[in-house]
Amino acid sequence: MNICLIGYNLTNFLLAILLSKKGFKVDIIFEDKNINKSTNRTIGVSKKNIEFIKSFLNIPDQHLWPIHEIEIFNLNNNPSKKIRFKNGKTENFFIIKQDYFNKLSEKKCRGIKNINFKKYKVNEILKLEKKNNYNLIVNSQSNNIVMKKFFSNSIKQDYESTAFTTIINHKKFDNYKAIQVFTKYGPLAFLPLSRDKTSIVYSVQKKFRLNFDQIKNEILKHSKKYDLKKLDDLEKSDLKYSFPRKFVHKNIICFGDALHKIHPLAGQGFNMTLRDLKLFLKIIENRLNFGLDVDRSSLIEFRNKTKHYNYIFGIGINLINEFFKIDSKLNGRLSDNVFSFLDTNELFKKNSILIADKGINFFTE
Repeated sequence: MNICLIGYNLTNFLLAILLSKKGFKVDIIFEDKNINKSTNRTIGVSKKNIEFIKSFLNIPDQHLWPIHEIEIFNLNNNPSKKIRFKNGKTENFFIIKQDYFNKLSEKKCRGIKNINFKKYKVNEILKLEKKNNYNLIVNSQSNNIVMKKFFSNSIKQDYESTAFTTIINHKKFDNYKAIQVFTKYGPLAFLPLSRDKTSIVYSVQKKFRLNFDQIKNEILKHSKKYDLKKLDDLEKSDLKYSFPRKFVHKNIICFGDALHKIHPLAGQGFNMTLRDLKLFLKIIENRLNFGLDVDRSSLIEFRNKTKHYNYIFGIGINLINEFFKIDSKLNGRLSDNVFSFLDTNELFKKNSILIADKGINFFTE
């Protein structure tokens, strides 16, 4: 049985490892221009998803930084007006450098004989749709010819924001608290990487036309507690929401970023992909156990079980983003009252932690 994965990326590396364990021969095909470049970005992974990843990929603990607590502030940055999430003495989630995660996963793939890497040209990728020897084709690239030709009909939203990422180096301390501040310009997240390093993700609305120096000054203004020593160079990327109305074509399916792109303010994009991955593998495993074919019907089953959950989850993130954009125009008056209420609501905080860890479908498990 053969499966083709389109895209040279982390999602496909993890998927290839898992499929190879099920006995599939996996081809990862890609164009040279789509090979991931080095980045300072980090990935937040929920506790449940880290347990899943560790079941098939050995990530040394020193590369996983635990987050024990999360605090959310509005633009007034008032300590008495915040929401604090703390799950007893356990970790809420973990932070890992994206570059390290990519390289570790790719190295694992290259050590498995059932996994092959193949360079393809655009016209060769398109030929797969009409003539191929694959049981399934999985596309996890959001900007390639496959998306344009077969899955262009999507629900889209331009957030009209740019995500700026960097890493700050600071004096050592017990750095286990993630902080999110909803500033005038957009959400600013501080994500601990170690005792003396913290990752920054600052989603800035384009209408303010801030330049790099102004972005850095805003980061410095909100990072006084870190006793800063150095601020690395900024990387930037435009933020857009997308969700294909149809994500199965013949035996081709959208996955990962091709299936859903959401705002990074909740750090849930890659966690959604990991939850999809677990379900996808479960469907395939069940079919193998019952002697059924792994074909297009497997993709339809996956679509039927995930589409509504992923759509609702993405819309929920969009609503949170819109709430804080309105709140910014009201100078934080709206969130002042909401934060005071939510921080004392233990049921809300407990369920928020569960949803962030397991997704909204944990109620039905």
